[in-house]
Amino acid sequence: MIDIAAILAAHMLIIILALIVSAIPLYLAIKFVKGEAGIVKIIMVGILLSFASVGAARFIGVFAGLFMLIGTLFVYQIAFKISLFRAFLAWVLQYLFVFIIVSISLFFVGLVL
Repeated sequence: MIDIAAILAAHMLIIILALIVSAIPLYLAIKFVKGEAGIVKIIMVGILLSFASVGAARFIGVFAGLFMLIGTLFVYQIAFKISLFRAFLAWVLQYLFVFIIVSISLFFVGLVL
């Protein structure tokens, strides 16, 4: 049987690094729209929304994506003290930053290969 606690303890540094790296696009987006953001708050919001997304997909089904978009906007609005429009803008910018980072990474991987 797999001991999840032992796996988490053995890979704690990798998990913390992955959480910080995954929070960077949201941090940049929130700072861009002049929201109140700290890296710990961003990570906690990301974890909360990840669990909520899994729960929504499990219990809501087909409309989980729409439900989570609306939920994400309200969570951003409350957590980062921004307007609903700025929350939507931060959500779009977050994925735009991810797209740019992935595109640049793939470009450099293509140069190496």
